Amino acid sequence: MVHTNHRECDQSTNGAVERFGREILASVPTDSIVLTRGDLPGNSMRYLYYCEGVRPDVRLVDQEMMTYAWYVAKHALHHPGVHFPGRWWDPVHPEGSDTFSLKQFLSHNTQRHVFACIGLSEGDSSWEDSFYLWPMGVCDYLVPTQRQFHPERWAQRTRNIYNWSEPHNSFHPASWERVANEEMWQARMKTAFFLFDLAERMQGEGKARLLELSYTLYREIVEAHSDYPPNWDKNLALACERLLRSGHRGHSADGLLTCGARHFGLYLQKEPTDPQAAAIRSAIADLLKERDELRQSARRSP
Repeated sequence: MVHTNHRECDQSTNGAVERFGREILASVPTDSIVLTRGDLPGNSMRYLYYCEGVRPDVRLVDQEMMTYAWYVAKHALHHPGVHFPGRWWDPVHPEGSDTFSLKQFLSHNTQRHVFACIGLSEGDSSWEDSFYLWPMGVCDYLVPTQRQFHPERWAQRTRNIYNWSEPHNSFHPASWERVANEEMWQARMKTAFFLFDLAERMQGEGKARLLELSYTLYREIVEAHSDYPPNWDKNLALACERLLRSGHRGHSADGLLTCGARHFGLYLQKEPTDPQAAAIRSAIADLLKERDELRQSARRSP
C-alpha cells in the first residue's frame, strides 16, 4: 500500500506553506509587530520564527490568543518590547478594568510598525477613528491617521512585494497550499483595489489621479500573467470605465471603452454564473455602443 500510494502522497518537495510564511516575514520592516489571524499565517510564521529563527527582530502576536490572560502574560514576559495595556484583549467589552482595546494596544506600541495578517478580528472597531489600514501584500499596515498617504510611493513599495512563482489554481482545492497560493495571487492586486475604493469616496482631480493609478496597477498585473484569478478581469474593466468617466487623464477613450468591454467579457467567460451576469452583459453592450459612436464621430470629423 505504501509503495502504491507513495507518489501521490509524497510531500517532501512541497514547500508552499513554508514559502508563504517566509515571504510575509521578509516583507515587514525591522522590529515590526505582526498580529496574526487564522491558522495559515499564524502557524506558518510561528514555525519559522520559533523553530528556525527566521526574523528574530519581529514580534508575532496571535489575535485570537491575545484574548486569553495567560497568553498576554507569557508574551509580556518573553517580548518585553511589546506593550500590553491590560491583562487581555476583549474585542466585545474592552472597557473592563483588566481588558484593553485594539486602539489602546496600538497606541501603546507606536514605536513599532504593526501589521495585521490576515485581517483583523471582528468586534473591536475602537481603532478606526485613529488608524488606517494600508494594504501590504497579504497583510495590512495599521497607520496613525495623521500620517499622510502618498499613493505613488505606496504603489511602488508594494509592487512585486513577494517572490512568488506558483501557478494560479495549483494544488488540491481542499489543501492549505491552495489557500496560501490564492492569498499570494490576490495580494498582487490589493493596492490597486485599495486605490480604486479610495477614489470612489473622492471627487475631482484627486479621484481621477487615484483611478489612473489603480488602472495602471491592474493593467500591469493582468498583462504580466496569462492565467490569473477571474476577479482581476472584472476589476480591471471597472477601473477602465471609472477612469473614462473621470476624464481619462490623457488615456484614449476608445482604448478605455475597449478595455472595459473586453475584460468584462473575459470575466463572464470564467464566471458565467455570476449573479450580476445580466448587468455585466448590459454594461458590455453599452461600452461597445459608446465606442462605435465615438469612432463614427471621428470618421465624420474633417
